[in-house]
Amino acid sequence: MRIERINENKIKVLIDDAEAKERNITVKNISENTPEVQQMFWQAIRLAKESVDFSIDGAKLFVETIPACESGIGMLITKVSNESELEEAVNNCSYKGRLRRSELKPMKREETIQRKYIYCFETFDSVCAAAGELKDRYKGVSVLYKLNEKFYMYLIPAEPISQCEAEIVLSEFAVRQANGQYMHGRLNEYGTVMIENNAIEVLSEYFCKC
Repeated sequence: MRIERINENKIKVLIDDAEAKERNITVKNISENTPEVQQMFWQAIRLAKESVDFSIDGAKLFVETIPACESGIGMLITKVSNESELEEAVNNCSYKGRLRRSELKPMKREETIQRKYIYCFETFDSVCAAAGELKDRYKGVSVLYKLNEKFYMYLIPAEPISQCEAEIVLSEFAVRQANGQYMHGRLNEYGTVMIENNAIEVLSEYFCKC
């Protein structure tokens, strides 16, 4: 994912074909606000805040799908605070055929709780390094398992932004398991629970070398 700041209220988000396929995102379903699309939006906003100092500050968002320079998906995301700013964004939309209007809404808490995220680590050192990076950034349930000499972090984020934080960090240290529900059952049956409660906090406090 690449972020470019156009002006004070607008950013461009570019996602290549490989990442779009991995996230199960297409030009068509961007307007449908699926969980995958919501997660992608939140990560884009998070990266935009870090890399180009772009913060939504409670504003609504106008999302315009645009042709990517190469392969993949391109979007323009504009902050709008009132109806006049929305009308201006619509009038300035350069690609009317792919016009999208969207208000970025957090997923319902019930939906978030039901979603399971499991990441596989090759070594305990990589688990500790990831926990150190996530300290004070991730909020929610975290459990550490061991199975067949590998380590698995099971997460239930308290809010969508926590999962975005986790996804950004853990992608550098671990591989996200495709079927979280199935893998969780397998871990409960065959795996060993190493840290049952607040695994990220425990690891960062007692095992992180940072």
